[in-house]
Amino acid sequence: MQVYRRITNPYMPQGTPNLTNAATPVYAPGEIGCAFSDQNTGGEYLRVLLDSGATASTPVGAVAAGQLAFWKDQPNGIVTNDKRMCDVGPSGAINRVAGIFQLAVTGGGGVNGTDGNPLQYMTDLVIRKPQTPVLCGAVLAGAQMTADTTANTAQATYTTGVNTAPVSQVIGVCHSATAISGSLYSVDVAIGFAE
Repeated sequence: MQVYRRITNPYMPQGTPNLTNAATPVYAPGEIGCAFSDQNTGGEYLRVLLDSGATASTPVGAVAAGQLAFWKDQPNGIVTNDKRMCDVGPSGAINRVAGIFQLAVTGGGGVNGTDGNPLQYMTDLVIRKPQTPVLCGAVLAGAQMTADTTANTAQATYTTGVNTAPVSQVIGVCHSATAISGSLYSVDVAIGFAE
């Protein structure tokens, strides 16, 4: 698991981490790449910037709620939903999941912000939270979930052999094999923790 610096009193532009979608420049840039707990939702979150290239024109498409976020530039806190843009390449993306998107974060799409830099959006990813809606391909209640890098989606799949050790980063445990909505399933997410 990744250990992140902690934000003790995070700025909430939309009032809850489940709705954070704020354009750059951000109010508190020192919070990017840091984690925090939210007592109202019972979750642990990671504050990041979405890659400005995560738009509808990519094979994965624009970010959707429940998708996996892969690291594009961890030192600068930048994530993407496109495994091809993962900082270690598409085959390594299975071990570079940063968290779970909770909403359809706005993409910059080649537009510059007020500071002249490519416009990016800040969001809070779930890194630890029970019964989180996650986009999943194959599911099995009680199975460990890992990133599915075989398709052009940012989704999870269950680890083959429930009683065997996974060969890649575990995202969490599938809480239920019954879909919440569409391809969103309830997963007890446990990706990282704050120090």
